[in-house]
This record gives sequence, structure tokens and C-alpha cells, in this order.
Amino acid sequence: MAAGAFLCSTAASAQTDPKVAPKTVAPPQVTADVATLQAQRTALFQRMLEKPDDLDTAFRYAALSAQVGDLEAAIATLERMLIFAPGLPRLQLELGVLYYRLGAFETARTYFTSAISGQQVPDEVRAKVEEYLAGIATAEMDTRFSGQVRLGVRYQTNANRAPGIGTVLTSGGLTIDPGSAGASDGNVYGAGLFHFSYDLPSQGDSLEVDLITYASKQFERDELDTALGEVTFGPAFDMGRFGIDNAVLGVYGIASGAFVNDHFYSAAGGAGARFVIRPSARTSLLTAFEYRYRDYQESSAAPTADNRDGSEYRLYTNNSYIVTPSFMLTGGGYVQLTEAERSYLAYVEAGISGGFSYAFASPLGGQYGPWTLSPTAGYVYRAYDEADPVIDPTQAEVDHEAYVGASLLVPVSRSWSLMADGEYRNVSSNYAIRDYDNVSVSLSVVKRF
Repeated sequence: MAAGAFLCSTAASAQTDPKVAPKTVAPPQVTADVATLQAQRTALFQRMLEKPDDLDTAFRYAALSAQVGDLEAAIATLERMLIFAPGLPRLQLELGVLYYRLGAFETARTYFTSAISGQQVPDEVRAKVEEYLAGIATAEMDTRFSGQVRLGVRYQTNANRAPGIGTVLTSGGLTIDPGSAGASDGNVYGAGLFHFSYDLPSQGDSLEVDLITYASKQFERDELDTALGEVTFGPAFDMGRFGIDNAVLGVYGIASGAFVNDHFYSAAGGAGARFVIRPSARTSLLTAFEYRYRDYQESSAAPTADNRDGSEYRLYTNNSYIVTPSFMLTGGGYVQLTEAERSYLAYVEAGISGGFSYAFASPLGGQYGPWTLSPTAGYVYRAYDEADPVIDPTQAEVDHEAYVGASLLVPVSRSWSLMADGEYRNVSSNYAIRDYDNVSVSLSVVKRF
């Protein structure tokens, strides 16, 4: 269901230690490819060697270095420029921004404070410094809270994800009746992602709590109404004590619950461990293993739900690589083993996914940041342990699931955005009753805080 997909797609981001992620207030935007920028850098570097006191050339070289992610080169260039232009507020501001992006907050604060200590500081420099100083104060707090809330409306061509009328249900020739066939519908939905962090006395360690929530209300098919939530909580340890820089190991407990069609559907409890590392300023890697025991509840809407009771084991990875500050590659994969009281409901599945995010200047000239386009695609293989005696007693179910989608994020203020997204999903199975395809489109508002 859509709710399950939401949980899977957001769990990894909820469980990423913010200390590992780069902290930026206003990342620079790139309008050229990396090869072009590198060629420009090479030419500017040669010109700097010929005229070391040419501040315009040095400043352009530092700006291009920051754009391609070579923050150290940018810092070295700007610090050398201070020798020729000591006390220049713009230089001190840019150095503060670079050190901020590296997470060196004390050094960044020193440059920011110096940038606004003079008598004739431009208003735009002072406003930018105050923004970054506020960011440093937040990052250095013992407790931090952040989150995202999304409210929207969605339409699906196959909301109940069922095959068409006339599909053969069993080897005996039973067919899908009109009431059970795939049908279009829309819903309103809300989703939340909340993160709380508390610094522990030991340097670099913290207590992390993440909450994921989702609820949807269908326009016509009430049996698909869903509400669920999952919380994870536990310590995250800085791996620098073992000589592994920019890495965090987290261990956590898991608790979740779900309602379907106004009935309590399931509860789950378990534990997990995750390892997050940034081997470079551009690369972020997350690997996690989680265990849950799921307890399903019988109801008038799901009289045999408890046949699904059992353990779930999941190993997954989510990774990203920043090609330029405006273009990021993403990819991941997982393997999951799901046990059940009835073996024909137990299965193993594996999936891969990939995509990218591209930030570009608003075509409407917006002042709140770039628009972001994020296409994705993925594939899932699912194989059940035993044959379902009702559908086909001779062979176990095997599913192949593929999907493509894209989203567009449009900022409308500093913390509010509009998001439009769409997806096409197709499931092909040796059990005809499991075959379906579905197109979904959604429009939502997103609030970050």
C-alpha cells in the first residue's frame, strides 16, 4: 500500500545522524557541468600564478572551487586573499560560509564575527552573517528538533491495486467479480517526519528519536483508509573514537502500529542498527539492519489477518553522491525476509532503486531557492515460501514489480514548498490475481521546520 511505501522511503532519511550530513544555509548553485568548471578553474589558477595580487581572479577561482566541492582549495585561496585585503567583510563572510559547510563552527563563527565588526558593513553581508550565526547556535544546542509535514491530495487509476474484471482467480476457473476488480479513486493524505536529538556527555554521541506518521482518507473506497506510525529511539555513537572519521553507529528500538478501515490492523516491535558515513564531502552512505515482529489483529474487515503474524528481517542501504551542488545521484537496495503463520504468506524479496535530484533556478524568478526535480526508478523481486492452496496448489507465487516516478519541489517561502509527483507501477506475477498496474499523481504542500 502507499503507506508502506512511505515508511520504507522515509525511514532511512529519518535515521541519518544530522552531525554527519553537511550543514548549509544557502548552497551555491551550478549552471555548468563539472568538466567546464574544472577547465575554468585551471585557467584561473594559471592566471593567479602570474598575478597573485589579482583579487578578482582569486575570488572567481575560490567560487568555482566551492561549486565543484573542493572546499579546501577555496578556503586556501580566500585566506591568501586576506593578506592583500585584510578585514574585507565579503572575504570574511565567504570564509565563514566555507568553514560552516565543513562543520568547523568555531572557525566559522570567528570569521562571521569579524565580517560584521567594522563600521561600514553592507546590509546584505550583515543579514547573511546573522542567518549563519543562528544556524551555528542551533547546531551547537544540546537538544535539536527538526521535521517535515506534508499534506496533499492523490489520484490513482488502480487504488486497490487489483487485477481487471475477468481475471482468473484459481486453477478451477473462478474469476474476479466487479466489486473486487481494480478501480480508480482519490484520497487526501498527511505524512510527517520528526527528528529529535540530544547530545550525550561523551563527545560526539547523542540520543536520537525519529517518528514517522502517515494517514489517508479515500474519497470512495473506505476499506483502504489507512493510519500508521513508527518510532525509533536509541543512541548514536561517533566512530571517531575508533579512527573512523565522519561516521556514526546507531542502535535503536522500533515500535509501530497501523489502522486500516477504522480497525486496528497490526502492531510491531523490534530493534535495528545503522552505520552512516561520509567518506568525502560529496558522498553519504547508510547501511542498516532491522528486525521486527509483526502481530496482526483479526477484525470484521480482515478476519484472517493473524495468519500473517511473524518476524521480519530487513537489510538495506541508501547512498548519495553530490556531482555538483545542484546535481545529486541517489541509489539503494534491500533484502527482506518475512515470516508468517501460514507459509504461503511468507516470502523473501529484494529490491533496487536509483535516481537523481537536480536543482535549477526558478523559471518564475522566485527568491526562496531553486526548484528540485527528482526522478526515480526501481525493481522488486518477491518469492513466496509455498503455494497458496486456494489460488494454485501446484506452484508458489513469484512477483516482479517495477516502477518509475518523479517529483518536483517548488519553494514558495523559506519553509513552505509545493510538491507535485507522479508514479507508474506494474506488478507481474505467476498468480494472475496479483497482476496489476497503477498510475498515481499527487499535489501537496510541504512544511519544514
